[in-house]
Amino acid sequence: MRMAPFALTLVRKSKRALKVAGLALNAGDNDSAVSRSYYAMFDIARAALLRAGVAEDKLPRTHNGVVEAFRNHAVQSGRIDRELGAELSRIESLRIKADYTGAEIELKEAREVVRKAELFVQTVERVFSLDELSLAAEYKNHNPSHDDKVSEPTVATSKIERNDAHPQPTSPEETRRQARENWLRLRQQGIEGRKSVDRDRDAGRAAEQDQSHSLDSEFDE
Repeated sequence: MRMAPFALTLVRKSKRALKVAGLALNAGDNDSAVSRSYYAMFDIARAALLRAGVAEDKLPRTHNGVVEAFRNHAVQSGRIDRELGAELSRIESLRIKADYTGAEIELKEAREVVRKAELFVQTVERVFSLDELSLAAEYKNHNPSHDDKVSEPTVATSKIERNDAHPQPTSPEETRRQARENWLRLRQQGIEGRKSVDRDRDAGRAAEQDQSHSLDSEFDE
């Protein structure tokens, strides 16, 4: 089974974080509302970078790196308003205050943050064509290459069908050669599949390490 594109995963994470931010605000948890609002913006910004042509394995590994890359690819390119783009960095600072200090976010400020996050997510989604339905449709309509699945090649299938109708003698040497070719092909496809899974697992581990690293650097400053 193929994994959904990373951009689609990020959009879904962004929408969930935005929803949780609203629930937290209604529950009186202003700090969580600010924190979730930032991550909604953070994930949609990373999805936008993918849309802008940044390779998945080249995505920045720190919060500051994402903020800077988004500024370069979205704001300086003129696609996102400079003032709105600056909200990503500003709300990141508030998120640190909410998550890692004893100060509490005031209700008025939390409401404003949630509102700005909603506007940010909606704007980036529209400008970079990141609506979930479009991404899902692209994924569904994508025709996977032969490397995406383990299957017999068309030529081999045609030979089998012809042999069923008109059996042809095959030498032991030819049988062994075809068997070895098929085994090597399946083995290579299996290796590629494992590489894809490893990349997803490495991305998850890197996100956790980057969060820790970025926090260390923020307190050092």
